[in-house]
Parts: sequence; structure tokens; C-alpha cells
Amino acid sequence: MGRWREKKGQSLVEFALLLPVLLIILLGLLDLGRAYYILVTLKDMASEGASYAAMHPADTWEIRQRAADGGGGLITVISSTISVEAGSTTVTVTVPYSYNVLTPFINGLFPDGFVPLRARASQRILSTSP
Repeated sequence: MGRWREKKGQSLVEFALLLPVLLIILLGLLDLGRAYYILVTLKDMASEGASYAAMHPADTWEIRQRAADGGGGLITVISSTISVEAGSTTVTVTVPYSYNVLTPFINGLFPDGFVPLRARASQRILSTSP
């Protein structure tokens, strides 16, 4: 009967030692999932802006607004930070975002705990009329 109690205590100590490591791994996976979700949303936003820009390449204010609203309210991007580069045949929309890392130790690797993310989409200009 005494050996069983020793093993029970040993399991409890092992669990207590591994619990912080398991929680950090879990938080890291959650952060990775959130980052991927935000990247997909940023790509949708850039695509929305580029699609509008294909028809109206000179209307940069509306292109930025369409891109900023393209996330459906899932994330907030200030429209003035979105860049629009119009060439002679293509237009490129770039949407930046500062992702806040929540996992301890990992957020210390980045300045202020923020990771810069961005998505870019290009479209061919279909019309040159304003």
C-alpha cells in the first residue's frame, strides 16, 4: 500500500512540472492559429481593394476604404496605412497590420510584442476611366 502512495505523489509532481510547458505550447498554438486567421483576413482585404482598383485605379481614397472595409469588421486597419501602387497595367494594394503576440517568452522576441504582418494583392487594370 505504501508504494502506491509514492507513485501517486510522483505522478502529481511530474504533472506539476510539465503543466507550465504544456500551457506555453497550447498558447503558442493558439497564437499561430490567430496569426493565420488574420493573414487570411488581410489577404481578403487586399483582394477587395485590388478588385475595386482594377476598375477605378485613380480613386486611391475609395480603394483604401474598400480594402479597410473588406475585413467585415473582423480586424481593424486604418485606411491611411494601406498603400496603393498603380502602374501602367497593374495596381497593387498592400494592407499592413501589427499582430499582438500573447504567448509569454515569444512576445519578448519582438519589439513591444507586436509582429508586423501584411498582405498584398495585384490586379490588372481593366479601365482607365475615372
